[in-house]
Amino acid sequence: MHRLVSAKVILYFILLAVLDGSVMPAFQIRSTYPSLLYLFICYAAFEWGATKTVYVAFWAGLLRDLLGGGLIGLDAILLVVLAPALDFLIQKMERQLPGIHFIITFLFVFCAGALRLLVSYAGELPPSFVGNYLGMITMTALYTTALLPLFNFLTDRWFGHSAARQYELFR
Repeated sequence: MHRLVSAKVILYFILLAVLDGSVMPAFQIRSTYPSLLYLFICYAAFEWGATKTVYVAFWAGLLRDLLGGGLIGLDAILLVVLAPALDFLIQKMERQLPGIHFIITFLFVFCAGALRLLVSYAGELPPSFVGNYLGMITMTALYTTALLPLFNFLTDRWFGHSAARQYELFR
């Protein structure tokens, strides 16, 4: 487990923010592209634990706010609210099921996008556009989840693969 205030983690955050803001839009499919910062939050939840996940979610949300324009702090607040739910889901799910990391990552990205839609455009969107936006959020979640194996492999190489996270019987 790594310290969050280390040069390696900060450099990785900056690298992911640059890739999210400049390279990932080049790989868009039907105006959706994956978010590496969301994948980093999921990686932190799977590998580092709940307290570090909240900090990673805050900084990832703040970087997304700075990259995306809009209201500063909105993504940070939404991701910090979702981070404990993500950790709770990881604690309660059977970790040995094949594909559980994919399902949890998809749910996290989908919920983050849906919450952002609700908070940003509450009452402003006509109902006919809500289905279109939910379709885009679903595509973004699928696209982001599809990159999970490659992202986890590269992140494990960057930080050095840590031993599997120990789960206590009673928490």
